[in-house]
Amino acid sequence: MQGWRELGYPRKWILYMILFIATLIGMRFVLHTKLPDEGRPSYLFMLWNTFLAWIPLGLAIVLDMTSLLKGKTLKLVLFLGVGLLWLFFHPNATYLITDMLHPFHRYPIASGTGVRFWEDNLFWDHLFTMFFAALLGLAIATASLASVHALVRKYLGSVIGWIFAVCVLLLSSFGVYLGRFIRWNSWDVLRDPLRIFGETILYLMDFEHLRHAIGFCKWIFLITLFCYAFAYYFDRSGSRAQRR
Repeated sequence: MQGWRELGYPRKWILYMILFIATLIGMRFVLHTKLPDEGRPSYLFMLWNTFLAWIPLGLAIVLDMTSLLKGKTLKLVLFLGVGLLWLFFHPNATYLITDMLHPFHRYPIASGTGVRFWEDNLFWDHLFTMFFAALLGLAIATASLASVHALVRKYLGSVIGWIFAVCVLLLSSFGVYLGRFIRWNSWDVLRDPLRIFGETILYLMDFEHLRHAIGFCKWIFLITLFCYAFAYYFDRSGSRAQRR
């Protein structure tokens, strides 16, 4: 039990339960948000996207469990294997930010009724449903990274820990780009990593593609870095206050 407490439990379980309840609330709105001329929900794909967003948090818990093992060799092998899986799936949580585009694609903005679309509460139902999902994705990504960052900091020190966190956010922002614009996902990386790597290099050799990627990734990186730094220092400040 002492080892679990050092890892931040049961406080982490409380946080994860809050995220789970928020997920249920968000998915309820996903299931009830429909367009007037459609009989079924407009964003059922969000159920799958949100499930994928939870995978890195689940893997972060597995990494916490791995850190409690006694055997050094087994611990190292599991850290590397599960850690790589976690890195591949981490962009899935942040990816939910980009799903905010769908209301503008699906909602009949040019309805011809004479009512401006932003005056229609139904449009805001659509937009806020996706905005809630985006916030949920940011929260899951932040909680997941914070947990793994703490392990890296514990074993390799504070400086390496922060280098690790920033590198993860950079790679994750590019992973979101690959998912949104090239339509690759984490499963593709696991199935055929060499092909994905080769085609990505060829894609980025085109200057216009490279400029497009940088222009998009900088915003994902800045948003996730701000959210993570805020949550990190807020949590550290709260922990110091409790010890006084």
